Amino acid sequence: MRIDNYNAAKALTEKLKESLPIKARAGKPFLKTLKQRGEDADPNREFEIDFVGYSGDEGGIMCGLVSEAHNPENKERYVISITHLKIDSNHPLASEVQEYQRQRTRKLMLQDQAGFAAELLAQASAKKKKRSSGFGK
Repeated sequence: MRIDNYNAAKALTEKLKESLPIKARAGKPFLKTLKQRGEDADPNREFEIDFVGYSGDEGGIMCGLVSEAHNPENKERYVISITHLKIDSNHPLASEVQEYQRQRTRKLMLQDQAGFAAELLAQASAKKKKRSSGFGK
């Protein structure tokens, strides 16, 4: 199952590149990662997207981030899928990004459910098999 419409994702990636830098905030998955790493997981913390690239169906549109409260001594950077970010709603491409995020998240969820259903079916069919004693025995 294809996750992204390749041409649409590449076109959005190019539009995003032309409008860099972009302000964004961390979405729930990124906040969880920051918290696990012991970093500032403030949902109001602003980041600046300074790089955008398309990594295919595996990763989708990827963004390079720096923190708005960026300390020159702290060289930590982040690279994360755009689906884990909240783009500034005033940005001209915000609605296109949100649509991409909805479609990608939905298709990933459907793909995961299909994999889960296949596992369940495999387990159910494995349990139903009975061993016969052979031809007429």
